[in-house]
Amino acid sequence: MRIWRSSVTSEYYKQPSPSIYEAQAITPEDITSIEAITILDEILGRARPQYKLRGICRPIRMDSLTARIDIATALTGQEKVPALVEAEIAAESYTAVDFELWKNVVHVVISDEAAKKAAHDLLNLHVDDAARDISRMENKQIAEAAEACTEKVSGEAYSDWGAMTTPPDSDTNPFEAIRASIEYIEGKGYEPNFMALHPSIWGKFVTNTYVRDLVHAGIAALGRDGGQFSLPGYPTITVNTDYHLVQTPTATKGPLIGDSKAPALVLGEGPTEAAQYRDEKAGYDAYIIRQYLEPKLVVDDAIDKICT
Repeated sequence: MRIWRSSVTSEYYKQPSPSIYEAQAITPEDITSIEAITILDEILGRARPQYKLRGICRPIRMDSLTARIDIATALTGQEKVPALVEAEIAAESYTAVDFELWKNVVHVVISDEAAKKAAHDLLNLHVDDAARDISRMENKQIAEAAEACTEKVSGEAYSDWGAMTTPPDSDTNPFEAIRASIEYIEGKGYEPNFMALHPSIWGKFVTNTYVRDLVHAGIAALGRDGGQFSLPGYPTITVNTDYHLVQTPTATKGPLIGDSKAPALVLGEGPTEAAQYRDEKAGYDAYIIRQYLEPKLVVDDAIDKICT
């Protein structure tokens, strides 16, 4: 017996066979099913704060593993339309995006020997490990999709934001490259609202003397895991950090600036399944969690990367 969680309705269903997704409501008599639900909720609940890069995507929930979704990807407005004249519909204002979700799988396994020997809550430790890994896989896959974008403003290259040849002044002003990317994206009709980068680059950013002056002026609010800043005349940028983004910028990878509402990236969020089983021959009880998703780069003009 499997438990199936709809990403659209967030409700649970029993799944007696792999081909059936609509089923009766769960009742207290379904002991094994309820245990699987408990593990699923615990893992998803603990993983949620660790989804570091969901903020740079537009999530689209779907209960099927394949879907074709039309996403608005271009400006559709028509200026100065005369009276009694029909405004034309832009031919390329919508892009059909095909999703074919893959699955990320984690196991929670407790051997009979471990259960008999343990003097602490083994299940809780394994649930923590599974939650960490399921969020790690999603973050890694979103980072790969985001870093596949093309560089738009090669004239403003990344130069070590932490370099300080003549202390106490930093050698480089990070906002020169950031501002160039913002202006490019705004010129295409989008409004950037995020910056995503590796924590080590974020560390260089927050200790940069040019940035420090903005913090003192109240223009930037920075913390350990990110923050936000707003240059005068520019939109507010939320900062997302994750270790799966490039640590040392290269000619093809670097910090990202983009518009999650455009959307630059879409996260196809499918159903999540959970099942409980026992392997009597090997001697262990286990739960398996399958999470279906696919991040995709949709509007390349709505995201830029600052490379060397």
